[in-house]
Amino acid sequence: MNLTLVLNRKAGTLRGRDPDEVLRALVEIFRAHGHTVKPEIHAGHGAVAAILRICEAKSCDALVVGGGDGTVSAAAAAAAKSGVALGILPLGTMNLFARSLGIPLDLAGAAEALATARMEKVDIGVVNGRTFIHHVTLGLHPRLIRVRERLQYASRLGKLWGSMQAWWIVLRHPPRMAVRMLIDGRSVERRTAAIVITNNPLGEGHLPYADDLRQGALGVYVATSRRWGDLLQLTARMILGGVYATPLLESWTAREVEIWPRTNSVSASVDGEITPLESPLRCSVRKGGLTVLRPGGGGR
Repeated sequence: MNLTLVLNRKAGTLRGRDPDEVLRALVEIFRAHGHTVKPEIHAGHGAVAAILRICEAKSCDALVVGGGDGTVSAAAAAAAKSGVALGILPLGTMNLFARSLGIPLDLAGAAEALATARMEKVDIGVVNGRTFIHHVTLGLHPRLIRVRERLQYASRLGKLWGSMQAWWIVLRHPPRMAVRMLIDGRSVERRTAAIVITNNPLGEGHLPYADDLRQGALGVYVATSRRWGDLLQLTARMILGGVYATPLLESWTAREVEIWPRTNSVSASVDGEITPLESPLRCSVRKGGLTVLRPGGGGR
């Protein structure tokens, strides 16, 4: 295949490593499997700009992106629009979309897997016209991100520690949202501290990511309690993969969801990026909307 490889040198996992040396090693892996590779390395927003340029030009068979969750989400949106296949080298904190695709989390292993991967169509979510690959969240999670952004950290482990600190702060004073939702046309009204919409329903027994990104459905999750102890327990259950075995969380599977908060606009987390969204939030799933490189054989 004719590949373009874009690496975000500011990705957290690369801190403490030489990004140029990492890029050279990755290129060697792909070329060893017979692929033609055009490598590019950029910092932060420069990586996203390069991704948009490459997808618009449609100058390769597949775009392989190494970056954090924000970079991967932007790449997926651009690739879905252009039809270019997307490969992911997981350099983020959680790498939940990469986990759903079965991509190894170590960089060399991920490159080896992508070098022999097959092309496959998977679903993407859409909220108010914006693509998401993993989640849209309201309430607790966006507030956590805002608090964490005020904390200082210099590594991936530091970011995880910052997340724990921020989560504790937010849990002590959780938000209260009054919302009306239309879940495949069914009206549901709730007062809650947290709402999560996911690209396909979450799996069980592991971190919160979908086991299958081809179900053509959204997962809808609403916290049933605002007590900080309950929310702490719910957080632990979600991390450990016990999403469906607790009365602290209501869940639905749907093709379309509309959310009507009391305010005209809300701050949401869209794949981990704080995004202002106008009411109502209209979420849907675009079945087979993204072509990805997925490990499992096939190859060239």
